[in-house]
Amino acid sequence: MRTEKSSLTANRPPRGAMPAKLTGILPALLPGVPLRVEAMLKSMSRYLPARTANTLVRKLELRGLVRATAEPRVILGAGGFRQAGWIATDIRELDITKELDWRLLFSPDSIHRLLAEHVLEHLTPAQTMRVLRLSRRYLRPGGLLRIAVPDGYRRDPAYRREVMPPKDGHQQMLNVDRLCAMIVQAGLEPVKLEYFDARERFHARRWDVEDGMVRRSVHFDGQKTFQRGTLYYTSLLVDAVKR
Repeated sequence: MRTEKSSLTANRPPRGAMPAKLTGILPALLPGVPLRVEAMLKSMSRYLPARTANTLVRKLELRGLVRATAEPRVILGAGGFRQAGWIATDIRELDITKELDWRLLFSPDSIHRLLAEHVLEHLTPAQTMRVLRLSRRYLRPGGLLRIAVPDGYRRDPAYRREVMPPKDGHQQMLNVDRLCAMIVQAGLEPVKLEYFDARERFHARRWDVEDGMVRRSVHFDGQKTFQRGTLYYTSLLVDAVKR
């Protein structure tokens, strides 16, 4: 009896064939090396399911967008969040722990702003250091990575229940002292924006949303579950600046 091919198989390019969209955009995105890269991808394509090929297309489209932008502003681990003027990425386009993904999308010393809101707590300390060093490599001088994570020095019970590992895949709790030490170790300069100190006193300074909008912050959050005096949900918020 004849059986119909699955939609995945039916939509997959023939073995050894380059997906049509890739063939069309590669020369524009990779000037000077399209033949070498196209040959590599053509060789790979026989092993690529449609979903993987589509992810590769998305990465190459993002690369073109980044390189066409004078001052790239990039959201890391964006999920569904979008901010006008910013390029949103998620793990399928940019696994921030993998240098190859950074190299595909960016040139060294090219990024104006990076934003990572509640991303780094999902990584191990070693992975966090890798991300900080990669950020330094790809930020331009004067560029910054804005970091927001749960605050390890905030100790009220409702907040701790919400943020302590392994809740929601969290792998670490960072406090201002530990995070700033890691930023310095990566060769960046920390600028503290919002944080609790070791004596559980809260500190905040004005910061510009144009450098990265952080929703879970003192000025923008109103979750009553986490109300503590005039505060609601707060994050440890630090800029890591490349000098």
